Amino acid sequence: MTSIPERFDRAPVPVRIGRPRDPRLDAAIEAATIELLEERGYHGLTLAGVAERAGTTTPAIYRRYGSKSELVSRAVFRTDGDDVVADTGDLAADLATMIHWAVEKLCRPAALAAMAGILGETGTERAARSADAAMASDLTAARLARARAEGELRADVDPHVLATLIAGPVLQMALTGSTDAVDDAWIDSLVRVVLDGARTPNPEIESR
Repeated sequence: MTSIPERFDRAPVPVRIGRPRDPRLDAAIEAATIELLEERGYHGLTLAGVAERAGTTTPAIYRRYGSKSELVSRAVFRTDGDDVVADTGDLAADLATMIHWAVEKLCRPAALAAMAGILGETGTERAARSADAAMASDLTAARLARARAEGELRADVDPHVLATLIAGPVLQMALTGSTDAVDDAWIDSLVRVVLDGARTPNPEIESR
């Protein structure tokens, strides 16, 4: 008796193809979340309210986000994507781009409402959102590590410490209500402060 080849000995496993997510709905949900945060604050925001404002359903939101805090965190502080950290080869320009990104995320009413609300969540939720926030910091530190490897920064500089000097002042301005002072001149000043304490010494400059 001829044996059946192994590849024909099993029934084919059906491949399930889910419905692709609609990026327009994703954008509508995130926009609705930010609007409601600014109008009602974190505790006044509900997933049902977001669904109604976005023209969708609560189950559709839960298919995308596991909790209210995750929805708020991703909508307000999105930390993934190529625009989070610049890497053009010009370190000063890249730092300015990263600071602009931090300003855009942190210096708006929705960000303050989100931070106040998430800090009041359970320890598990706070830890998860802290991990989300660390993504941007890690990307920034990786950019700075590449600059250190290329000799643009001193070898003893810790990229993670330096990364905190970028977002920290922006957060301070947001928390103290000083965002009106955050402009291009302020950002350029912050870039100079960060780099002047971290650059590899330039003999040509020091000899002047």
